[in-house]
Amino acid sequence: MYKITLLNYLYCAKSSIIRSCRSRFVSLLLLISYTLVFSSCASNMTTYYGKLRTKIDAGEYQEAAKLVDKSQKVYGSKNMLMYYFDAGIVNHFAKDYDTSSKRFENAKELYAQYYQKSISAVAASMVFNDSTIPYYSNEFERAHVSIFEALNYILEGRNNEAVVEARQIDSLFKNWAVEQNYKNFYKDDGFIRYFMGLVYENAGYLNDAHISYFRALQAYKKGIVALKIPTELIDDAYTSAVNLGMNQRANEIKISYPQAKKRVIPEGFGECIVVDYNGFAPEKVEHVLEFALDKIWGYIDSVEIDDTKEAQDFQKAKSIGISFFANNYIKVSFPKYKNIKNKIYSFNVRYNNKNVQSTLVQNVGDIAKKLLDDKIGKVYAKTLARAAVKYVIGKSVSNEISQRSGNSWGTLSQVGFNLYNSLSEKADRRAWNTLPDTVLMARFYLPKGNNELIINYLGENGQMLDTQPREVNIAEGKKNFIVVRNSIIDKI
Repeated sequence: MYKITLLNYLYCAKSSIIRSCRSRFVSLLLLISYTLVFSSCASNMTTYYGKLRTKIDAGEYQEAAKLVDKSQKVYGSKNMLMYYFDAGIVNHFAKDYDTSSKRFENAKELYAQYYQKSISAVAASMVFNDSTIPYYSNEFERAHVSIFEALNYILEGRNNEAVVEARQIDSLFKNWAVEQNYKNFYKDDGFIRYFMGLVYENAGYLNDAHISYFRALQAYKKGIVALKIPTELIDDAYTSAVNLGMNQRANEIKISYPQAKKRVIPEGFGECIVVDYNGFAPEKVEHVLEFALDKIWGYIDSVEIDDTKEAQDFQKAKSIGISFFANNYIKVSFPKYKNIKNKIYSFNVRYNNKNVQSTLVQNVGDIAKKLLDDKIGKVYAKTLARAAVKYVIGKSVSNEISQRSGNSWGTLSQVGFNLYNSLSEKADRRAWNTLPDTVLMARFYLPKGNNELIINYLGENGQMLDTQPREVNIAEGKKNFIVVRNSIIDKI
């Protein structure tokens, strides 16, 4: 399927012209049927993700995991990487850490295979659309696999396995930078460095922890999305430098961040770290441009199609109608991110008559938008080139059919090509759709043993929207992680 190239298609078109008019039109109908299959698959994915987000938003994580597991066929062979991402994260939410890690390992293996893209698959996307080739993902999504898998291991008490994830991401950041001649737009990540510093320190690798903390400071400062450096990270970098006897580095940090102070876990206490996955990352929608021209009328339209089956079906019907009556027809479609509105902006934790406010440590949604903006020029160029190829092929074939078999067959052939163009042109809307929009974190000390907490989720103006009681067993002198997920999707 993926080995269809522009030359293959031209050869088939020319050969059909030589044989007969009817066989030419039958071939064109088969091509249109092929694109209808892809349209149906895209519609199924839209419906599926609507159901999956509803279950996740309701906290029905085990049901969400079951839905992903039984929906493998919905993803199809070219979207298996998306399947592994989704299976990994929903099983993480459901606290099935073993299954989650297995799926994330599957994702790593497939990502590595896809890293060198198939030339034949890319050629196919020039005739149909980018959705016809496997979903290769990107460095940003791959990096976050290590975050979730490290948390899986930590929550199972397997701190050394979590360190393996930290070392893997260190290696990946280095390789991506070198392979892209240090021009890779996403070549480091402040939050991931910060979190992996916590992983290293928790396992007793203080030198590695300091390196990770210090690189986190640099990455936050140079990040592709402006984000305030967490106060706790500054203290971690300073404290680890002092404890390692790195006086020059400690002074360097103190000069850059005068507020830096040494953190000491009080005797009989441990540190509690609450990590909150908040909301859903923005969804990709289609921005469609259509141009149609006949002898006495012209049509130009620009529309953004949201992620609902009804909107997509309406646009499909409209495009088919316009393309059917036009002599000249071109359609191009580009991906664009649209926010999934979430009413929760932050949280605080109440414990022992104290109150700790959360800190925004990662803005997944904004980074995803920046990454798309960075490559959108290439997307535009490829999409316009594909539209030109389709237009030229359609005109060439229909003109030759008109000369050989009469204007009626030529007109019918042009209508067929227009229908094919209207159905086959789709923006590649694929992404890791179950990632959170933001990551929030709160850190504080608690006495060893069982402790009761109240987590309050807050709106934009600080109003309380939801409350969750939690109980945590604190290990003395250790970092104790609590993972929560919450969102209140704005339906308006």
